[in-house]
Amino acid sequence: MFKIKIKENMEYLTSLFLSIFAALLIGAIIMVFNGQNPIVGYGALVAGAFGSKYKIATTFAKTVPLILTGLATAISFMSGIFNIGGEGQLYLGAFAAAYVGFTFGSLPVFVAIILAIMASALVGGLYAYFPGVLKVKYNIDEVITTIMLNSVAILFTNYLVNYPFAASQGKMGGTDMISEAFKFTKLVRLSKLNTSIFYTALIAIFMYYLIKKTSFGYNFKMVGENSIFAKYAGVNNKKYMIRAMIISGALCGIAGAFEVYGVHYRFLQNISKGYAFDGMLIALIVRNNPVGIVLMSIFFAMLKTGSNSMEIATGIPSELILVIQSIIILFIAGENGFKNIIKKRKLNKGKLVK
Repeated sequence: MFKIKIKENMEYLTSLFLSIFAALLIGAIIMVFNGQNPIVGYGALVAGAFGSKYKIATTFAKTVPLILTGLATAISFMSGIFNIGGEGQLYLGAFAAAYVGFTFGSLPVFVAIILAIMASALVGGLYAYFPGVLKVKYNIDEVITTIMLNSVAILFTNYLVNYPFAASQGKMGGTDMISEAFKFTKLVRLSKLNTSIFYTALIAIFMYYLIKKTSFGYNFKMVGENSIFAKYAGVNNKKYMIRAMIISGALCGIAGAFEVYGVHYRFLQNISKGYAFDGMLIALIVRNNPVGIVLMSIFFAMLKTGSNSMEIATGIPSELILVIQSIIILFIAGENGFKNIIKKRKLNKGKLVK
Protein backbone atom coordinates (compact mmCIF):
# COMPACT_ATOMS: atom_id res chain seq x y z
CA MET A 1 0.00 0.00 0.00
CA PHE A 2 2.80 2.39 0.97
CA LYS A 3 4.77 1.52 -2.17
CA ILE A 4 1.70 2.16 -4.33
CA LYS A 5 1.22 5.57 -2.73
CA ILE A 6 4.87 6.52 -3.32
CA LYS A 7 4.56 5.39 -6.93
CA GLU A 8 1.43 7.48 -7.43
CA ASN A 9 3.08 10.55 -5.88
CA MET A 10 6.17 10.13 -8.06
CA GLU A 11 4.00 9.75 -11.16
CA TYR A 12 2.13 12.92 -10.28
CA LEU A 13 5.30 14.90 -9.55
CA THR A 14 6.72 13.74 -12.88
CA SER A 15 3.57 14.83 -14.73
CA LEU A 16 3.60 18.18 -12.88
CA PHE A 17 7.21 18.93 -13.81
CA LEU A 18 6.57 17.83 -17.38
CA SER A 19 3.52 20.13 -17.52
CA ILE A 20 5.57 23.09 -16.31
CA PHE A 21 8.36 22.23 -18.74
CA ALA A 22 5.90 21.91 -21.63
CA ALA A 23 4.28 25.25 -20.72
CA LEU A 24 7.66 27.00 -20.60
CA LEU A 25 8.64 25.36 -23.89
CA ILE A 26 5.48 26.57 -25.60
CA GLY A 27 6.11 30.01 -24.12
CA ALA A 28 9.63 29.90 -25.61
CA ILE A 29 8.22 28.96 -29.02
CA ILE A 30 5.82 31.92 -28.85
CA MET A 31 8.77 34.20 -28.06
CA VAL A 32 10.75 32.85 -31.03
CA PHE A 33 7.82 33.43 -33.41
CA ASN A 34 7.68 37.01 -32.13
CA GLY A 35 11.38 37.52 -32.82
CA GLN A 36 12.47 37.35 -29.19
CA ASN A 37 15.20 35.27 -27.55
CA PRO A 38 13.53 32.94 -24.98
CA ILE A 39 16.77 32.64 -22.97
CA VAL A 40 16.88 36.41 -22.58
CA GLY A 41 13.13 36.49 -21.85
CA TYR A 42 13.19 33.84 -19.14
CA GLY A 43 16.43 35.28 -17.75
CA ALA A 44 14.67 38.63 -17.35
CA LEU A 45 11.71 36.84 -15.74
CA VAL A 46 13.89 35.16 -13.10
CA ALA A 47 15.94 38.31 -12.53
CA GLY A 48 12.73 40.31 -12.14
CA ALA A 49 11.54 37.93 -9.43
CA PHE A 50 14.80 37.15 -7.58
CA GLY A 51 17.40 39.61 -8.92
CA SER A 52 17.64 41.75 -5.79
CA LYS A 53 16.61 41.89 -2.15
CA TYR A 54 13.67 44.12 -3.04
CA LYS A 55 12.50 41.82 -5.86
CA ILE A 56 12.72 38.71 -3.67
CA ALA A 57 10.68 40.53 -1.03
CA THR A 58 8.08 41.54 -3.62
CA THR A 59 7.81 37.95 -4.86
CA PHE A 60 7.29 36.55 -1.37
CA ALA A 61 4.80 39.31 -0.54
CA LYS A 62 2.63 38.06 -3.40
CA THR A 63 2.64 34.52 -2.00
CA VAL A 64 0.70 35.45 1.16
CA PRO A 65 -2.83 35.69 -0.33
CA LEU A 66 -2.08 32.83 -2.76
CA ILE A 67 -1.09 30.44 0.03
CA LEU A 68 -4.11 31.30 2.19
CA THR A 69 -6.67 31.10 -0.63
CA GLY A 70 -4.98 27.94 -1.93
CA LEU A 71 -5.30 26.27 1.48
CA ALA A 72 -8.90 27.50 1.66
CA THR A 73 -9.66 25.79 -1.63
CA ALA A 74 -7.86 22.63 -0.59
CA ILE A 75 -9.83 22.04 2.61
CA SER A 76 -13.19 22.45 0.88
CA PHE A 77 -12.39 20.57 -2.34
CA MET A 78 -10.86 17.61 -0.52
CA SER A 79 -14.08 17.36 1.51
CA GLY A 80 -16.26 17.05 -1.58
CA ILE A 81 -17.77 20.54 -1.39
CA PHE A 82 -16.64 23.27 -3.77
CA ASN A 83 -16.11 26.74 -2.39
CA ILE A 84 -15.80 29.05 -5.42
CA GLY A 85 -16.76 32.04 -3.28
CA GLY A 86 -13.34 32.80 -1.84
CA GLU A 87 -13.15 36.19 -3.49
CA GLY A 88 -16.32 37.41 -1.80
CA GLN A 89 -15.21 35.97 1.54
CA LEU A 90 -11.86 37.75 1.15
CA TYR A 91 -13.61 41.08 0.52
CA LEU A 92 -15.88 40.76 3.55
CA GLY A 93 -13.01 39.61 5.76
CA ALA A 94 -10.91 42.55 4.63
CA PHE A 95 -13.68 45.02 5.39
CA ALA A 96 -14.29 43.49 8.84
CA ALA A 97 -10.58 43.78 9.66
CA ALA A 98 -10.46 47.36 8.38
CA TYR A 99 -13.49 48.26 10.49
CA VAL A 100 -11.68 47.06 13.61
CA GLY A 101 -8.61 49.03 12.56
CA PHE A 102 -10.24 52.40 12.05
CA THR A 103 -12.89 52.09 14.79
CA PHE A 104 -10.94 50.72 17.77
CA GLY A 105 -7.72 52.69 17.45
CA SER A 106 -7.27 52.95 21.22
CA LEU A 107 -6.92 49.19 21.74
CA PRO A 108 -3.51 47.68 22.51
CA VAL A 109 -1.79 46.59 19.30
CA PHE A 110 -1.74 42.87 20.06
CA VAL A 111 -5.41 42.86 21.07
CA ALA A 112 -6.46 44.85 18.01
CA ILE A 113 -4.61 42.57 15.56
CA ILE A 114 -6.02 39.42 17.15
CA LEU A 115 -9.50 40.97 17.11
CA ALA A 116 -9.12 41.95 13.45
CA ILE A 117 -7.98 38.46 12.42
CA MET A 118 -10.81 36.88 14.40
CA ALA A 119 -13.35 39.27 12.89
CA SER A 120 -12.15 38.56 9.34
CA ALA A 121 -12.18 34.79 9.96
CA LEU A 122 -15.65 34.94 11.52
CA VAL A 123 -17.17 36.99 8.69
CA GLY A 124 -15.50 34.93 5.97
CA GLY A 125 -16.45 31.65 7.63
CA LEU A 126 -20.04 32.75 8.18
CA TYR A 127 -20.36 33.81 4.54
CA ALA A 128 -19.19 30.35 3.46
CA TYR A 129 -21.44 28.65 6.00
CA PHE A 130 -24.70 29.59 4.24
CA PRO A 131 -23.98 27.98 0.85
CA GLY A 132 -22.62 24.97 2.76
CA VAL A 133 -25.91 24.55 4.59
CA LEU A 134 -27.87 25.01 1.36
CA LYS A 135 -25.78 22.23 -0.17
CA VAL A 136 -26.00 19.61 2.57
CA LYS A 137 -29.60 20.25 3.63
CA TYR A 138 -31.35 21.17 0.39
CA ASN A 139 -28.88 19.87 -2.22
CA ILE A 140 -28.56 23.32 -3.83
CA ASP A 141 -25.46 23.46 -6.02
CA GLU A 142 -22.74 25.21 -4.01
CA VAL A 143 -20.77 26.12 -7.12
CA ILE A 144 -23.61 28.34 -8.34
CA THR A 145 -24.41 29.85 -4.94
CA THR A 146 -20.79 30.65 -4.05
CA ILE A 147 -20.10 32.23 -7.46
CA MET A 148 -23.23 34.37 -7.11
CA LEU A 149 -22.30 35.35 -3.56
CA ASN A 150 -18.95 36.66 -4.82
CA SER A 151 -20.75 39.43 -6.69
CA VAL A 152 -23.03 40.14 -3.73
CA ALA A 153 -20.08 40.57 -1.35
CA ILE A 154 -18.02 42.70 -3.73
CA LEU A 155 -20.92 44.99 -4.62
CA PHE A 156 -21.98 45.26 -0.96
CA THR A 157 -18.49 46.27 0.19
CA ASN A 158 -18.26 48.72 -2.73
CA TYR A 159 -21.41 50.37 -1.43
CA LEU A 160 -20.03 50.48 2.12
CA VAL A 161 -16.77 52.19 1.16
CA ASN A 162 -18.40 54.71 -1.15
CA TYR A 163 -21.24 55.75 1.15
CA PRO A 164 -21.57 54.96 4.90
CA PHE A 165 -17.87 54.17 5.46
CA ALA A 166 -16.27 56.35 2.78
CA ALA A 167 -12.96 57.96 3.72
CA SER A 168 -13.54 61.20 5.62
CA GLN A 169 -11.09 63.05 3.38
CA GLY A 170 -11.97 62.49 -0.27
CA LYS A 171 -14.15 59.64 -1.56
CA MET A 172 -11.68 57.33 -3.27
CA GLY A 173 -13.43 54.00 -3.00
CA GLY A 174 -11.85 53.23 0.33
CA THR A 175 -12.31 53.54 4.08
CA ASP A 176 -10.29 55.63 6.50
CA MET A 177 -6.81 54.33 7.31
CA ILE A 178 -6.39 51.91 10.18
CA SER A 179 -4.50 53.10 13.25
CA GLU A 180 -0.81 53.67 12.56
CA ALA A 181 0.15 51.35 15.41
CA PHE A 182 -1.75 48.41 13.89
CA LYS A 183 0.16 48.33 10.61
CA PHE A 184 2.28 45.23 10.09
CA THR A 185 6.01 45.88 10.07
CA LYS A 186 7.78 45.98 6.70
CA LEU A 187 10.58 43.42 6.44
CA VAL A 188 12.37 45.01 3.47
CA ARG A 189 12.43 48.76 2.88
CA LEU A 190 10.03 50.04 0.18
CA SER A 191 8.69 46.55 -0.49
CA LYS A 192 5.28 45.12 0.43
CA LEU A 193 6.75 42.20 2.34
CA ASN A 194 5.58 42.38 5.94
CA THR A 195 5.16 40.29 9.05
CA SER A 196 1.95 38.74 7.69
CA ILE A 197 4.21 36.19 5.97
CA PHE A 198 5.08 34.78 9.41
CA TYR A 199 1.40 34.46 10.32
CA THR A 200 0.81 32.80 6.96
CA ALA A 201 3.65 30.33 7.60
CA LEU A 202 2.10 29.39 10.97
CA ILE A 203 -1.31 28.92 9.35
CA ALA A 204 0.23 26.76 6.61
CA ILE A 205 2.00 24.57 9.19
CA PHE A 206 -1.22 24.23 11.17
CA MET A 207 -3.20 23.29 8.04
CA TYR A 208 -0.55 20.74 7.07
CA TYR A 209 -0.76 19.18 10.53
CA LEU A 210 -4.56 19.23 10.45
CA ILE A 211 -4.84 17.62 7.02
CA LYS A 212 -1.95 15.17 7.18
CA LYS A 213 -1.53 14.26 10.84
CA THR A 214 -4.96 14.25 12.50
CA SER A 215 -8.03 12.05 12.36
CA PHE A 216 -10.01 15.25 11.83
CA GLY A 217 -8.13 15.87 8.57
CA TYR A 218 -8.44 12.23 7.55
CA ASN A 219 -12.21 12.48 7.96
CA PHE A 220 -12.30 15.46 5.61
CA LYS A 221 -10.50 13.41 2.95
CA MET A 222 -12.66 10.34 3.59
CA VAL A 223 -15.85 12.38 3.15
CA GLY A 224 -14.56 13.84 -0.10
CA GLU A 225 -13.27 10.58 -1.59
CA ASN A 226 -16.01 8.19 -0.52
CA SER A 227 -18.96 9.68 1.35
CA ILE A 228 -20.77 6.33 1.54
CA PHE A 229 -17.81 4.61 3.20
CA ALA A 230 -17.40 7.60 5.54
CA LYS A 231 -21.04 7.34 6.54
CA TYR A 232 -20.74 3.66 7.38
CA ALA A 233 -17.53 4.41 9.31
CA GLY A 234 -19.55 6.70 11.57
CA VAL A 235 -18.47 10.04 10.11
CA ASN A 236 -21.19 12.67 9.76
CA ASN A 237 -20.68 13.75 6.15
CA LYS A 238 -22.86 16.85 6.38
CA LYS A 239 -21.13 18.22 9.45
CA TYR A 240 -17.68 17.77 7.95
CA MET A 241 -18.68 19.42 4.68
CA ILE A 242 -20.05 22.43 6.55
CA ARG A 243 -16.94 22.56 8.75
CA ALA A 244 -14.77 22.49 5.63
CA MET A 245 -16.70 25.42 4.17
CA ILE A 246 -16.37 27.43 7.39
CA ILE A 247 -12.60 26.84 7.58
CA SER A 248 -12.28 27.67 3.88
CA GLY A 249 -14.20 30.93 4.24
CA ALA A 250 -12.24 31.85 7.38
CA LEU A 251 -8.91 31.44 5.58
CA CYS A 252 -10.09 33.66 2.73
CA GLY A 253 -11.26 36.25 5.25
CA ILE A 254 -7.85 36.21 6.94
CA ALA A 255 -6.19 36.70 3.54
CA GLY A 256 -8.27 39.88 3.23
CA ALA A 257 -7.22 41.04 6.71
CA PHE A 258 -3.54 40.63 5.83
CA GLU A 259 -4.03 42.74 2.69
CA VAL A 260 -5.46 45.50 4.86
CA TYR A 261 -2.95 45.39 7.72
CA GLY A 262 0.13 44.58 5.68
CA VAL A 263 -0.30 46.25 2.28
CA HIS A 264 -3.04 48.88 1.89
CA TYR A 265 -3.73 49.92 5.52
CA ARG A 266 -7.40 50.40 4.71
CA PHE A 267 -10.13 48.64 2.78
CA LEU A 268 -10.22 49.42 -0.94
CA GLN A 269 -13.05 48.49 -3.27
CA ASN A 270 -10.56 46.67 -5.53
CA ILE A 271 -8.51 45.12 -2.76
CA SER A 272 -8.08 41.76 -4.48
CA LYS A 273 -6.64 41.04 -7.91
CA GLY A 274 -8.42 37.72 -8.18
CA TYR A 275 -6.33 36.13 -5.42
CA ALA A 276 -8.99 33.56 -4.54
CA PHE A 277 -9.23 32.34 -8.13
CA ASP A 278 -5.44 32.09 -8.42
CA GLY A 279 -5.37 30.19 -5.12
CA MET A 280 -8.04 27.83 -6.42
CA LEU A 281 -5.98 27.08 -9.54
CA ILE A 282 -2.89 26.48 -7.41
CA ALA A 283 -4.75 24.01 -5.18
CA LEU A 284 -6.14 22.17 -8.20
CA ILE A 285 -2.70 21.91 -9.81
CA VAL A 286 -1.11 20.34 -6.71
CA ARG A 287 -4.16 18.23 -5.80
CA ASN A 288 -4.82 20.07 -2.53
CA ASN A 289 -1.43 19.19 -1.06
CA PRO A 290 -0.49 21.84 1.57
CA VAL A 291 3.26 21.69 0.83
CA GLY A 292 2.55 21.81 -2.90
CA ILE A 293 0.35 24.86 -2.40
CA VAL A 294 3.19 26.77 -0.71
CA LEU A 295 5.70 25.84 -3.44
CA MET A 296 3.31 26.50 -6.33
CA SER A 297 2.31 29.84 -4.75
CA ILE A 298 5.97 30.89 -4.85
CA PHE A 299 6.16 29.79 -8.51
CA PHE A 300 3.01 31.73 -9.43
CA ALA A 301 4.27 34.77 -7.50
CA MET A 302 7.57 34.52 -9.38
CA LEU A 303 5.71 34.56 -12.69
CA LYS A 304 3.61 37.55 -11.66
CA THR A 305 6.54 39.57 -10.31
CA GLY A 306 9.01 38.70 -13.04
CA SER A 307 6.60 39.21 -15.96
CA ASN A 308 6.73 43.01 -15.63
CA SER A 309 10.54 43.01 -15.68
CA MET A 310 10.48 40.64 -18.65
CA GLU A 311 8.21 43.00 -20.56
CA ILE A 312 10.36 46.05 -19.77
CA ALA A 313 13.64 44.29 -20.59
CA THR A 314 12.62 42.41 -23.75
CA GLY A 315 9.30 43.82 -24.92
CA ILE A 316 7.65 40.41 -24.42
CA PRO A 317 4.06 41.05 -23.23
CA SER A 318 3.48 40.14 -19.59
CA GLU A 319 0.25 38.42 -20.73
CA LEU A 320 2.47 35.52 -21.87
CA ILE A 321 2.55 34.46 -18.21
CA LEU A 322 -1.21 33.91 -18.34
CA VAL A 323 -0.65 31.64 -21.35
CA ILE A 324 1.97 29.64 -19.42
CA GLN A 325 -0.33 29.30 -16.40
CA SER A 326 -3.21 28.18 -18.62
CA ILE A 327 -1.07 25.56 -20.36
CA ILE A 328 0.09 24.13 -17.01
CA ILE A 329 -3.53 23.83 -15.89
CA LEU A 330 -4.52 22.28 -19.23
CA PHE A 331 -1.85 19.58 -18.99
CA ILE A 332 -2.63 18.81 -15.35
CA ALA A 333 -6.37 18.66 -16.09
CA GLY A 334 -5.72 16.27 -18.96
CA GLU A 335 -3.33 14.06 -16.98
CA ASN A 336 -5.76 11.16 -16.54
CA GLY A 337 -6.70 11.35 -20.20
CA PHE A 338 -3.05 11.18 -21.24
CA LYS A 339 -2.49 8.21 -18.92
CA ASN A 340 -5.44 6.36 -20.44
CA ILE A 341 -4.15 7.00 -23.95
CA ILE A 342 -0.70 5.67 -23.00
CA LYS A 343 -2.22 2.58 -21.33
CA LYS A 344 -4.35 1.83 -24.39
CA ARG A 345 -1.35 2.12 -26.67
CA LYS A 346 0.63 -0.24 -24.44
CA LEU A 347 -2.23 -2.75 -24.46
CA ASN A 348 -2.54 -2.52 -28.22
CA LYS A 349 1.20 -3.04 -28.64
CA GLY A 350 1.02 -6.05 -26.33
CA LYS A 351 -1.79 -7.56 -28.40
CA LEU A 352 0.17 -7.01 -31.62
CA VAL A 353 3.27 -8.71 -30.15
CA LYS A 354 1.19 -11.72 -29.13
